[in-house]
Amino acid sequence: MTKILVAEDDSTTVQLVEFLLKKNNFEVLIAYNGIEALEITKEQKPDLILMDVMMPKMDGIEAIEKLQEDKTTQDIPIVILSALGQEMDVMKGLQAGASGYLVKPFSPKELLDEIRAKLRKK
Repeated sequence: MTKILVAEDDSTTVQLVEFLLKKNNFEVLIAYNGIEALEITKEQKPDLILMDVMMPKMDGIEAIEKLQEDKTTQDIPIVILSALGQEMDVMKGLQAGASGYLVKPFSPKELLDEIRAKLRKK
């Protein structure tokens, strides 16, 4: 089963994304901050990561940069899910190493399409 890590500090968003992913036969891992996201990624090696930007302890951009520096995690596709939708925010996320960027609120179809496209490329 394909494993997806959801790194998000908002419990409502976590519940919605988790429900959608499980309904579509994905295994779901959850991290509530950037540090947990790094730890879970190193232990579990998810097939894809959905990363929020604004999180406690370590933000998503810093977490992405650290994952990109590590040879064991740098090939995992990362899609940012963020309320920050300015062009500069998107560029910053993609420059850090994310392979996709969705602005909240997003539709379930949009999220699933993005996930499937990134998994196909992998």
